[in-house]
Amino acid sequence: MVGLEALIFVPALVGSTLFGFLFLLCAANYYLSVLEGTAAGAKEIPWQGEALTDNFLKVFYLAWLIGLWAGPAYLISRAVGPSEPWLKFVVPLLVMWALYPVSQLASLSASTAWVPLNADVFARLAQKPAVTAGFFVLTVPVYAVFGVAFKWAFLTKGEYPLLFVGMPLLAVTMLLYARLLGRLAFALLFTKDLLRRRKKKPKPGPAKRARVKESEESVALATQPSDLQPINTPDGELVGYNVLIADDDPPKPPRKRVKAQVADDDPPKPLAPPLPRERDPADSPRSLDRGESRTDEDEDALPYEMKAAEGKGPEKATLPSEVLKPRADEVALLDRRDAPTAPKRVWSGELFVFLGQPGTVSAILVLTAMGFMAGVMVRVARAFDPTAGE
Repeated sequence: MVGLEALIFVPALVGSTLFGFLFLLCAANYYLSVLEGTAAGAKEIPWQGEALTDNFLKVFYLAWLIGLWAGPAYLISRAVGPSEPWLKFVVPLLVMWALYPVSQLASLSASTAWVPLNADVFARLAQKPAVTAGFFVLTVPVYAVFGVAFKWAFLTKGEYPLLFVGMPLLAVTMLLYARLLGRLAFALLFTKDLLRRRKKKPKPGPAKRARVKESEESVALATQPSDLQPINTPDGELVGYNVLIADDDPPKPPRKRVKAQVADDDPPKPLAPPLPRERDPADSPRSLDRGESRTDEDEDALPYEMKAAEGKGPEKATLPSEVLKPRADEVALLDRRDAPTAPKRVWSGELFVFLGQPGTVSAILVLTAMGFMAGVMVRVARAFDPTAGE
């Protein structure tokens, strides 16, 4: 019945869309974590827990890089061989195998992650021909298994056992490809940028002497001491010396000071001479013997004695040992022992060790569970699709 099929098809379609998008969120996060960690030279992937909402843009970022090549390739395959269904699946995989790594490497090395092509990537790949050839050889079986697993998981009608076999293979091959591509990016890190233009340093020209422009207007000189107000002292007015610099203009002649005088008809009365001061007996001449000690009557001739302070002395401020002794991670940052170095062998068995990490195993299990749900919903939607012919 059409009504019953539509009643089951619509929820299955919604479920396949929901679980499919959740699967893509997790897949984009795990894929980029392996890729970026390996490209930085890490032997083990630093798995970090992130919220699903933080991975929203990663899905569209990978969709942009993948769809840039897979979309046109799929359209070309349909136009060239419409009667051969396998071409619609194989041709996009071949185009992705050949061109997607270039876009991903360009995105990693560009100033913005949304740049799909960069001429510098081709120059660096040309400097490592053996490493580049090894990458494409190793990724041929990875792409083959990935394509078969994707077909079993999402493009097969019914056949639920193929879903349970294809989904783990899809998760493992996806992370393994990210590991190989990140290793290639790490190897290219130690190549030279041949296309970057070096800025030429300007040649030092002859030293130009500053020319002093003569102007008709006289430049105001610095204030000289003679221009300031004199200081009144008992000995008379004091005026400082002027400072003459050879490059300065000659000083201006000092201005005559105008003193105010009080007009008085009567002459000033002479002041009486000061009375003689009575001599104090304490000011009487004393002996000039230097060995003699002179003290006042209220002073004690006994010397002072220095004694230790009673009680406890002042406590010295001490820093805790956690501050004085740095931690191991702080010493490692200063030591730079973990700084990445050029690998002696790019392709070795160490690349596959990350598959045994707890974080990698957890990522594979999460991807498999999400893929199971999405694959089941896709199969149910296909089985009850009212538009499909019997």
